[in-house]
Amino acid sequence: MKAMPTGGYAYAPVYLIAVRQSLKYLNTISEYLNTTSEYLNTTSEYFNTTSEYLNTILEYLNTILEYLNTTSEYLNTILEYLNTTSEYFNTTSEYLNTILEYFNTTFKYFNMTLSVSVAYIAVLNHS
Repeated sequence: MKAMPTGGYAYAPVYLIAVRQSLKYLNTISEYLNTTSEYLNTTSEYFNTTSEYLNTILEYLNTILEYLNTTSEYLNTILEYLNTTSEYFNTTSEYLNTILEYFNTTFKYFNMTLSVSVAYIAVLNHS
């Protein structure tokens, strides 16, 4: 029978196997962490690109909003001009109606004067 080594040397091969297994496990964990780190970097790049696209879209939407506000201001100005023009047309219509009333009144007086003149001439012709 062989003599067993004394002390801790008898357990050295078991420890070496355990250390070797731990190193393999640590390498696997390190590979997993590296892969996870690459995935997180890729995801971060994706988020940065998406953020840039969203910022560009937001700039376009702000530009469109500015155009819509400017257009709204122009339309309000046009509406004010149309309201003022409508008021002028209404005032002009009132003036024309007043002139028409004066013309009608003048025409009535002219007809009355003409009737009186015709009657006066008839009286003069019979006398």
